[in-house]
Amino acid sequence: MHTYHPIDVQNWERREIYEHFSRLKTPHYAVAANIDVTRLLEYKRQHRLSFYLSLIYLATQAQNGLEAFRMRIKDGKPVVYDRIHTNFTHKRPDEQVFHFYTAPFEGSLHEYVAATSLAIAEQTTLFAGMAPLQNVVYYSCAPTLDATAITNPGLDSADDAIPRINWGRYQQRDGRWLLNVTVTVNHRFVDGYHIGLFFQRLQALIDDLK
Repeated sequence: MHTYHPIDVQNWERREIYEHFSRLKTPHYAVAANIDVTRLLEYKRQHRLSFYLSLIYLATQAQNGLEAFRMRIKDGKPVVYDRIHTNFTHKRPDEQVFHFYTAPFEGSLHEYVAATSLAIAEQTTLFAGMAPLQNVVYYSCAPTLDATAITNPGLDSADDAIPRINWGRYQQRDGRWLLNVTVTVNHRFVDGYHIGLFFQRLQALIDDLK
């Protein structure tokens, strides 16, 4: 679950980019773009799945297929993990405060949603699930807002390379349901090119749901 491999910086094709952004106090940046979640809404209704957890699963699946999103700084040196998992905020309708949960990214979409739904339904503490991990993605959602971009707290270390993925409420436009997703990353590892690939892969995973 925590397997990683060191990156040979001297022979790395992005060495100069990595070293350039390593000199910055805050090498983080964010990109927001719309995805079409029409098929995901149909699918979750057909199978009675959580939209939120389903999208978390698919977004993590997309990132696991892109090496740049699996890169982190460990003990001051860049590494690439074999797999990344999920950390997200959630709250029940009758609550005003939220919780954090760390779930392993494993199994099928249905298996992940079923297991994680059961676990968070019983959560009473602020943090639960797996012990704190570096090879995770942070997710949060503001479902009552038509958000066009969402910032994140805690980006006070240049070595923090954990991606943050945020979204608000989906909106209907021209007969399709669109959702604005904000992706926050560390430029030492992830360029706009990689973010573009992430959005393409995520959209393909949603559209291919059967």
